[in-house]
Amino acid sequence: MNNLIKTQHGKALLYFTLIIFINLIILSIIIIGIGLGIKGYISDTRFAYEAVTCCGSICSKCFFTLRTFFTILPWGCVVMLFIGIGMTARKTILMLSWNYRFIRPITPLSFETHPKLKNILPALNLYGQLVLLDNNKLHCAFTLGLWKPKIYVSSGICSYLSRKELIAVILHETHHKKSKDTLKLFVIQIFCALNFFLPINSYLVNLYSAASEKAADDSAINFSREPLELVSALVKLSKSNLMDMLNPSAAFSKEQNIVEDRIRRLLETHKPLPYSGKTYLYLSCIASLFIAVIICLSLFSKSFNHIHTIECKTRTCNVATCG
Repeated sequence: MNNLIKTQHGKALLYFTLIIFINLIILSIIIIGIGLGIKGYISDTRFAYEAVTCCGSICSKCFFTLRTFFTILPWGCVVMLFIGIGMTARKTILMLSWNYRFIRPITPLSFETHPKLKNILPALNLYGQLVLLDNNKLHCAFTLGLWKPKIYVSSGICSYLSRKELIAVILHETHHKKSKDTLKLFVIQIFCALNFFLPINSYLVNLYSAASEKAADDSAINFSREPLELVSALVKLSKSNLMDMLNPSAAFSKEQNIVEDRIRRLLETHKPLPYSGKTYLYLSCIASLFIAVIICLSLFSKSFNHIHTIECKTRTCNVATCG
């Protein structure tokens, strides 16, 4: 079981590292390319404008040229960078404000009100790290917080699950807390917002989410030795009509496909990755590589631009003679 925990935790760490590496490379290329070439982009744009308008009006023959095309492309990258920065700022504000608005109005309950939870805490050594939310209608358990994450458990889930099921869920969240999965997920979402144009990001994020959930499952089972109790808790929570009220960034995932895969795996009926999933991986890799190549060509395309003379006095632009 220890090897299995390391394997799943290692996969999650691998996907996290891969997401950070890919996005850092692309982001570095864009920033360095723009930083080094911005003066050239401005001069090329001025030259292209003079070439296109040399005849006194816009010359279609001068406008639809390779030089004009590679003059416009870098500005597309500049626009994408600023859109990414805007999306990142928006996403950061939304995530932080949502977490604040979700937790602030909820009054924590004393563990004395729930003997079941009170009896669990000494064995798990979670004093000061677990918060009981006063909400009997909400069936949820999740980990929240970046630097010092805490485990939040609703009073509703304490009544909804049995003692062993509740222990399995809390152990699952304990692994997320120790692994700082909420911080990792926050960092991933920031990078994905910056490079919103990379299709491979969504696929890798799904892989990371699945691996981190499975690693937490394995950690819970390794401690409790009760895999069926965790399965039972997953089934109950997935059937709850109130699952939609869960925090979207909660570690105890509500993604139905991930939950089903976790249940099959815990019951040792896990199936290999379907061909359709591999097809999506190949397509997203090809699309992301194509986009990366276009970005590189756009930012480092000086070799594609040939020097032309503009003789407006003789009504001659770079590729045509005005009539």
